[in-house]
Amino acid sequence: MEQPHQGCVNLCSLTSTLPVIPYQKLTDLHYLSKGGFGTVFKAQHSDWRTTVAIKCLKLDSPVGERERNCLLKEAEVLHKARFNYIIQIFGVCNEPEFFCIVTEYMSNGSLDQLLHEKMLYPVLAWSLRLRVLYEIALGVNFLHNMTPPLLHHDLKTQNILLDGELHVKIADFGLSKWRQLSISKCSGSKPPEMGGTVIYMPPEEYEPSKSRRADVKHDMYSYAIIMWEVLSRRIPFEDATNPMQIMFSVLRGTRPDTGLDCLPVDIPSRETLIYLMTCGWTANPDERPSFLSKRLEL
Repeated sequence: MEQPHQGCVNLCSLTSTLPVIPYQKLTDLHYLSKGGFGTVFKAQHSDWRTTVAIKCLKLDSPVGERERNCLLKEAEVLHKARFNYIIQIFGVCNEPEFFCIVTEYMSNGSLDQLLHEKMLYPVLAWSLRLRVLYEIALGVNFLHNMTPPLLHHDLKTQNILLDGELHVKIADFGLSKWRQLSISKCSGSKPPEMGGTVIYMPPEEYEPSKSRRADVKHDMYSYAIIMWEVLSRRIPFEDATNPMQIMFSVLRGTRPDTGLDCLPVDIPSRETLIYLMTCGWTANPDERPSFLSKRLEL
């Protein structure tokens, strides 16, 4: 049986408040990216006269009623997660062959782009980087304090979006059923971002002997890796040639390098940030701090 955070259990009490947006209202579609849940487009809503993003589940074959209801339940949970640093969900397009979530459009793309497109962003002030980390912590802390708690479970820089003033908007949380169906529609192939996801995945997720029910400590590990990436502007485990190499290295206790070559001496409160980071990515989930304590220390 799926767990509550996966969108199909203990959600019967939700009221039917999720707006349904007709497909014909979405015009001028432009491809943006492809992820574990499907394909993302930029579009115009013809009535609202505004730009939106649509996350589409590609349906090569019909989806059963139960699966479709699970998708709608997940989307409804996302719609209820309203907070400054969480992407706003406007509604769903629920057509037989076109099933998508409609969200606000983020003009500055993802944190991944901000950090690693150094020709576009040659210098990033420490104040901006620390603000980004603080806003991510606030957003995830909000999700964890929902009833029931909502786990992101796929936190990475590609899923941290940025608005016109470079404020954080966390996206793609709670989309487990969307990912499962999207992957199953791809002829059994692994999701295209598998390597990127493994970078942020805690060791207990791929070590069967330590498997446990997913909890908030998964997101904390991912956040610690993101901290390192934001402060270093480097890709974690960048020398690894494949996801399996990353997994074996992490199981042996390897983590990103916190030396001066990666984390320069001029980082404000450098030692405190390194301490928070290393606490967050410790192998024992029970020893990782909560987002509330992390937020307070930031």
